[in-house]
Amino acid sequence: MYIIDYDKQISLINEMKQLRKDDETCEVYYHHPYTNQMWKGFFPRSTEDELGPKLLRHEPPPTDMTERLQVCLGEAVPENAIGLGIEWSSKPELWPSIIEVLEKRYSNYNRKQLKLFLNNLQLDEAKDQLPEKNDAEDHSDQQLFADQVGNLIWRSRKIRMKRFFVLG
Repeated sequence: MYIIDYDKQISLINEMKQLRKDDETCEVYYHHPYTNQMWKGFFPRSTEDELGPKLLRHEPPPTDMTERLQVCLGEAVPENAIGLGIEWSSKPELWPSIIEVLEKRYSNYNRKQLKLFLNNLQLDEAKDQLPEKNDAEDHSDQQLFADQVGNLIWRSRKIRMKRFFVLG
């Protein structure tokens, strides 16, 4: 589903036909003529200063979060766990839902894949960049605060420990 290695990305891109490119969002869509698969190249952690890591993934991905987690964490393919973690690290509005799904289904996932995914989700790094609740001017429900991310970090560590002690 994901390709994160630069050399593999270049090799695959050279085999494909570019369909469209969005310079504003740095997204490129491809079609692989031999496999008839659609691919998307993008930079989920891009900022104004730098692009961050490039991901190449099948398009369209499963829309259901549970199904997508099962595809990426159920099999021993590290690129899928890393790629999904990187992609969803840029979407803090999804984090509470992600942790809820992981809490319910942690025993269904490969232990190493789960660890890779949570490491690349980068909750710890995000906590330092988010405002405290009393410091924020906008108290909307969509905005995550440092204490909420702290709670998500604690819950993710609990999931790791539970998964460590579950056989399989």
